[in-house]
Amino acid sequence: MCGIAGIFCVDPNRTVDDAVLVRMRDTMVHRGPDGGAVYLSADKRVGLAHRRLSIIDLSNAATQPMPNEDETVWVTFNGEIYNHLPLRLELEVAGHSFRTDHSDTEVLLHGYEEWGIDGLTKRIDGDYAIGLWDSAKGSLFLIRDRAGVKPLYFSLQGGVLLFASEIKAILEHPAVERDVDPMAMYHYLSFLTTPAPMTMFKGIYKLPAGHSLEVTKSGKLRATRYWDAMPGLAGTNGDLAGRSSAAREEFYVSGIRDRLNQAVEKRMNVGVFLPTVLKSLAIVYLGMSGLVQMK
Repeated sequence: MCGIAGIFCVDPNRTVDDAVLVRMRDTMVHRGPDGGAVYLSADKRVGLAHRRLSIIDLSNAATQPMPNEDETVWVTFNGEIYNHLPLRLELEVAGHSFRTDHSDTEVLLHGYEEWGIDGLTKRIDGDYAIGLWDSAKGSLFLIRDRAGVKPLYFSLQGGVLLFASEIKAILEHPAVERDVDPMAMYHYLSFLTTPAPMTMFKGIYKLPAGHSLEVTKSGKLRATRYWDAMPGLAGTNGDLAGRSSAAREEFYVSGIRDRLNQAVEKRMNVGVFLPTVLKSLAIVYLGMSGLVQMK
């Protein structure tokens, strides 16, 4: 995991305090012990920060916040894009040139340039929290993965939009009041959870899973749900017409098997170690049970 944070002054009379931005970033050193950096726009109305945990591309070229070629688009990103290699090939065919060898972060930049925010969110597959600044458009985009694996919080305080991977980073900003949201407390005491976009902190919200949020320089916010997990959208009804019970069972079994294979394949950089881990755990368990002799 990594840690991301940012400040966007939608009030033109406000500017980013880079010392505050660094403090916000460094509350999350545990999320990114391999380095930290910030980007500050020329007018000081936008600041992005990143704590890095190097996973895919370990080179300095993959340092974040990362810009495109002319530095009109910047991104700070936490997570992993599973299908970044085929997307990179598609973008190279379209004429994009990459400065990194295999960074999934750079795919986000070129993908946004080629397809826009809607096209990008439809194509990327993985777990991610993204902060992307388009200076030409004057918009900041916040994006959270489909299942909400990676956290992403935001707050609007006196003409300043704050976002971060963790609430404590937002609380580091002096404009944020540390107070409990009574409605969120009601939900928590009733259902043991606080539904998105609420959090337990007054004025601090979590971006719901499968959503993107656009914030413009004029201060307008537009949230979009780009993915929906509602049932009935799989399109299988026609495929099952006229099938016997045994055939229906085989249809579902093969469908689940195919989806599991696909899920493992796109996570192979992690999943390849699973058989070894399971074997080791099994040996330890059997040894503790006295069923095999440990040497």
